[in-house]
Formats: sequence, C-alpha cells, structure tokens
Amino acid sequence: MSKPLADYVKLPQLEEYKEWFKDFADLYREDGILQVTWKTLDGPMQHSGMSHRAIGQLVRVLSLDFKNEIIIFTHIGDSWMTESDPNGWETYSELPTQRFQHQYFDDTNLIKNMIFDLDVPTIGAIPGPGFHWDSAMLSDVTICSDDTWMEVPHAHGGLVPGDGMGLMAQHYFGTKRGNYYMMTARQWTAQQMLDWGMVSEVVPKDKVMERAWEIARLWKTMPYENRTIMSNLAKRPLKKLLVDDLKLHTVSEQYGSLLRIAAGDLGDENSAQQDEKYISRVNDWRYATKDMEAPQTNDWRYCHDWMQQPPTRESWAGFRTKPFEWFKEVEAGKEVNPFDPNKKVSPYRPEKKD
Repeated sequence: MSKPLADYVKLPQLEEYKEWFKDFADLYREDGILQVTWKTLDGPMQHSGMSHRAIGQLVRVLSLDFKNEIIIFTHIGDSWMTESDPNGWETYSELPTQRFQHQYFDDTNLIKNMIFDLDVPTIGAIPGPGFHWDSAMLSDVTICSDDTWMEVPHAHGGLVPGDGMGLMAQHYFGTKRGNYYMMTARQWTAQQMLDWGMVSEVVPKDKVMERAWEIARLWKTMPYENRTIMSNLAKRPLKKLLVDDLKLHTVSEQYGSLLRIAAGDLGDENSAQQDEKYISRVNDWRYATKDMEAPQTNDWRYCHDWMQQPPTRESWAGFRTKPFEWFKEVEAGKEVNPFDPNKKVSPYRPEKKD
C-alpha cells in the first residue's frame, strides 16, 4: 500500500497543554473523562483579561484532542469565581486594538467555543456561589451545590452585561425574568436555577463532584458515536441562539465601555466606577456577606415574605461604599475574607472505580 504524500498534523497532547494552561486550570483525565478545574495559580480563579482569554483558548485546544471523550468543568475550592484581579485588566486600557481583541474576540470565543467547538458531552459542576458561570451553564448538563447563588453582576458597576450572561439569563429564565435579573443584578438561588431550567440537579455541597463523575461514567457505558451525537443534539438550541444574538451582546458591552472611557476623558467623575478594578472590590464583599441573600428570591417557597424585597435605589447606592468599608475591616483583621485569592486549594480527584 502506497504512503500518503503528507501525514496527519500532530494534535496537542494532554501533557503539553497542561503545561500551557497551568496558571489557569488543573487538568485531570481518567478513562477518557477530562476534569477541567478553573483556578489562578494555586488558588481560586481570578477574573482578568488573561483568564478571560485562557478559558476560550483552552476549550478550543480541548476540542482538538480526541482522547477527551467527556469533559467536566468545575472551579477549585467551595465556590465558583468570586474574585477579579485588580491588576489583570491593564491591556483593556490600550486602545483601540487590544481592547477590541479582549472585549470582542475573547468574549465571543469564550462562549461560542463551548458550543461550537466541543462535540463531546460536557458537565458543569458548580461547588458554590460566584459569577462568570459561562462554562458551567453552557455545558450539556449542570450540577450545582445547594448553597449556590449567582447573578449577572455588571449593572452594579454601571456596565452593560457582557460575555453573553445577559443572553443566557433571557434564554434560561424567559425574557421578562431574564431582563429583570440582568438589569438589576439581583441574585438567584440554586433552587430557582433548578425550577427555571438553568441547572439539571441540585445536590449537597460535598456531593457535587461525586455526582458529576457518576454521570460522566454513566455516559461512558454508551457507544462513543451515540453519546457524541446525543451531545450535539443537546447543544442545538444554544447554537441557534448564539448565531442570532451573541455578537450583538458582546459588541454592545464593548460600545458601552468605550462610552464610559469617553465620559471619563470629558470629566465625568463617576466614570472610574465603571471599570474592572471597581468591580473586583465589590465581588468579594458581595459573596462574603449576607446582605444580598435577602432579596434573592421571588417565591414564598424559598423564604419569608420580608425577604422578598426587590433591589432599591438605597441598596444600589450601598455598592458605592459598603465594599470598601468591608475591605477596611478585612485589612484591619476585624473581618475574614472567605474568598481569599491567596488561599491554596487542592483540586478534586475522583475515587478510582474497578
């Protein structure tokens, strides 16, 4: 038999890209099941221009390795992303090319690569509260802990909701409910996500990863071809949605940000609050205190009547002062930040099965 004129191009190998992305993800594969654990160095992942780009890049690389038959996306520790690196956005101020690349290409790729590049079954495993939940909610099946609460946080910082999160809220919650949570930054609970169709199962906190691996191993009993076709059918509704609206959302976020930069150049004293450094200070306080828990729910099943208060002008105004007051208490040793980015955490490893 004659040899072809040219051989296959070498595909990326796990040991290679583990090294490429070691600052942003822990990668562990067993029997074709790949666990992607988002992180920054040895601690919780911090939202930054660098991590933003790395997520989309890694997903694309994963799609090129055919040994990744099923993928679990999770976050290190007992929460999802709650931190934002205040020094991780410097390139966003480099106009116009770098900012365009970040807010258009990176934002778009972070979402579309999950749906259009990954042809294998995916599971999102959410261990606790946080934001920037894209990879978890875009997975075919999503498991979350019973203490999870999440949000689209951009409006609190005066930003246009980005990264397709507003679009996802509209898709999963329905237009009016999605609009409300997108435009008020009001948080929602694990039970609400289950009732409204955003997650597949809610389990005890210490069972999230165990359950994710159980489902992955269940899928492994199916023929490879059939579970792959099944996954593509599962992704079809989101594919249609993203083709229609994703780039409108990412361009709108970029346009809003550029308007705020222009406002700052023209002397608007509030423009500094519409940047990622401001948002990063708000995030820790938002999840580390219980102030936001009371107005999370709309249904009497989840809490008492007095807890069903919608966001007010006064509560929004508090986000201009409370985060900074809380950080002073943390720095003085009077409060503890449970989402300390310097805290080293080990990624989950499943028990070996016979």
